[in-house]
Amino acid sequence: MITSRMDPERARWVGTGIPPRLRGISLDDVEKLGAQPDAIKKARLYVDGYRAQQSRNWRSLPVNPNVYGLGLLFAGQPGTGKTTLAAAIISELRRRYGTTVYYSRYSDHIDRERRLIRADQSVAAEELSRIQYAVERVQWADVVLLDDVGHEHTTDSKFAEDTLERLLRQRYDEGRPTLITTNLSGDDWAARYSRALRSFMDQCTRRSIFVGESLRKADR
Repeated sequence: MITSRMDPERARWVGTGIPPRLRGISLDDVEKLGAQPDAIKKARLYVDGYRAQQSRNWRSLPVNPNVYGLGLLFAGQPGTGKTTLAAAIISELRRRYGTTVYYSRYSDHIDRERRLIRADQSVAAEELSRIQYAVERVQWADVVLLDDVGHEHTTDSKFAEDTLERLLRQRYDEGRPTLITTNLSGDDWAARYSRALRSFMDQCTRRSIFVGESLRKADR
């Protein structure tokens, strides 16, 4: 008989990709940790308004097309609690609405995408299946949290930037919100990504939570 010491409640979160220390965390938990009141307020507003934001009419068209599929952008210095707050939001959405959610560091997602492209017979079928599963979850989960965007390895081919733009556009077109966290400052943000991609990220994450310097000042 197989036994496990894993807490049954936390075990239900394994397939979400959320790090074990953050599985099932609530906004109340984050508030007790001393998160900024304004950030907590915006997070609660997003969770409370999620069903209305994502609702469709009898023809399966968005009831509120101006906000349908909108995600969140979390910006600030390392250690300010961006990932914890974002993980609490997707946990609340899953718990309250049964929303399918998935967490991935963006650098990990890029590594998986590259491994799929380069995969050959030397890659075990089980490992390849795990990689494929994670990539597909990032593409198709109702709400995805992409953590540490901007810290992925860049190349002359701009594979990471092109993949990010393709992923965000695909998800936004499907009405699937994406949450993004980044440590980049405004100038670094502008240097890392093209104006077109920054503009689109602004479009699909118009609801933002800044716990540090605003990224958009670089575009003014």
